[in-house]
Amino acid sequence: MKKKLIMTVLTSTAILVMSGCSAKGPQFSGFKKPANGKANVYVYRTSYLGAAITPDIHKTNLSTNSDEVIGSIKPNGYIMTTITPGMYKFWAKTEAENEVKLEADPNKIYCIEHYISIGFVVGHPQFKIVDMEKCKKEIKDTKLSIQEK
Repeated sequence: MKKKLIMTVLTSTAILVMSGCSAKGPQFSGFKKPANGKANVYVYRTSYLGAAITPDIHKTNLSTNSDEVIGSIKPNGYIMTTITPGMYKFWAKTEAENEVKLEADPNKIYCIEHYISIGFVVGHPQFKIVDMEKCKKEIKDTKLSIQEK
């Protein structure tokens, strides 16, 4: 009986903690058509591994070397950014830095999966460009990762 009570309390606590770490914005409702001559990039995260780790996601235009933080993504969340065509680096850093490069064409939509892998002290950010079919299946259950103040 005591074991069952302890397991119930631990399970309930884990559920509360995990739900507090997930994205809280509006549910994903579909891909937005890019503005004429631009491209939209969706960066999403479905994994709860490293849920408390939400590093800033950067986009760097490799032609101009301009860098911008586009947000951070909680588990079950996504962010979207609009870019001009060209070569970009999307990256994040915890105790390790990781990146993915993307050659963007005009009037296209791109998806990048973001997840946290196990690190020595802190989880490491990871990125992977995914095709639209995989993205459509995975991003549909995410919410906009709104930056809390």
